[in-house]
Amino acid sequence: MRKGIRSGVSSVMIILVGVAFIWAASSEAASPIKIGVNSAWDFPGGQGVKRGAEMAIKDLNAAGGLLGRKVEGIFYDNKAASIEAKSATERLLYKDKVDVICGFWRSDLAIVAQPLVMEAKKILMIGGASTPVITYERIKQDYKTYKYTFTTTSNTYLTMIGMEQGIIESLKKGLSKIALLVEKAAWCDPLYDSWMEKYKDKIVYSARFSVTATDFSVEFSQAKAKGADILAFITTGRGGTPSVKQWYDMKIPAVYAGYNVDAQDPNFWQITEEKTQGVATTKIGGVAGIAITPKSIPYYNEYKKAYGEFPIAYTNGVAYDAVMAWAHGVKLAGTVKSDAVVKAMERKDFNYEGVCGLIEYFDEIHNPVGGGWGKGEPWGWVAQQWQNEKQVVYWPKKYKTGDFIIPDWVKKVTGK
Repeated sequence: MRKGIRSGVSSVMIILVGVAFIWAASSEAASPIKIGVNSAWDFPGGQGVKRGAEMAIKDLNAAGGLLGRKVEGIFYDNKAASIEAKSATERLLYKDKVDVICGFWRSDLAIVAQPLVMEAKKILMIGGASTPVITYERIKQDYKTYKYTFTTTSNTYLTMIGMEQGIIESLKKGLSKIALLVEKAAWCDPLYDSWMEKYKDKIVYSARFSVTATDFSVEFSQAKAKGADILAFITTGRGGTPSVKQWYDMKIPAVYAGYNVDAQDPNFWQITEEKTQGVATTKIGGVAGIAITPKSIPYYNEYKKAYGEFPIAYTNGVAYDAVMAWAHGVKLAGTVKSDAVVKAMERKDFNYEGVCGLIEYFDEIHNPVGGGWGKGEPWGWVAQQWQNEKQVVYWPKKYKTGDFIIPDWVKKVTGK
């Protein structure tokens, strides 16, 4: 009798364990896949990350989700502050238990948050930050620890090739004296050091300024006094719009060339009260209304439908591609487990065609290559200049829509 009771109890236990296992498996399958998004909403670049990720998550769910599961986005505003960025990262990892983290338009924030994500062995999809620290200095030098990091924009050494085109074109037209004004941000350090050395015989004035700076009257006055005729201005912060207005109002006799996130805005001509003629910047072509891939123009128009305006910063496109590239890796791997997804994304046949270009990750630092841009080229980037209310692409030749010009009022002063 006791033997029968023991046998019955044992059978019940086996059944209960089986039911629990099935319930756990079905519960996991039914639970949403979580994507954490960490950026600064009050800046064009940070807002771009948020919107790009939102659009990607929406498109994934419209297509049936991922691995048969709904995709959920969890968004945190890090307010462009290191402490906030680290805190938000920890909440995403340990409170929200996300499967992947996307974001970090600012390089200084990516630098402090990256080790936290790597310690948790979660994949980090960088949607904008271009500092070489997170790629060359970490992934390449310590692959085992940092292999979970991928980017969807080129590092500074590559992007500055596009940013330099305005200087190159100005020199071709006979201008020769450079004022180099660069914001104090981690991604800018290698650019500043490189250009200071490369153009040391042509730089007549140089300065670094805060990302929150909005008054450049002192720097511009110094540049004018030194006779600069090329204003190499680099900013992703608050200074984009005010710097252009002050350059025009103060009639600084120099071509405004370099990199200005605000100047990527299709409405920048109106925003600056028509003071934008000749301002040159760079932008990811796929979010500038250029048909880099078959997905570029549909994305561009869908963004307008969703937010009532065309994309401002490049970051919306690279954040969209970051989420979708990771999702492509998940599909290839058949799981969200990080090590399996890393292997899938490093495969030679990964080849994800995004909004900004064809993405392949078989290089040693997980920067995207492919789609018309080879290794050692600024993947996805074009150089453009404001001319008569339009954004004219003057580089590279493949996507060129016009020639680089010197504004008439600058010509009158310089005689060039």
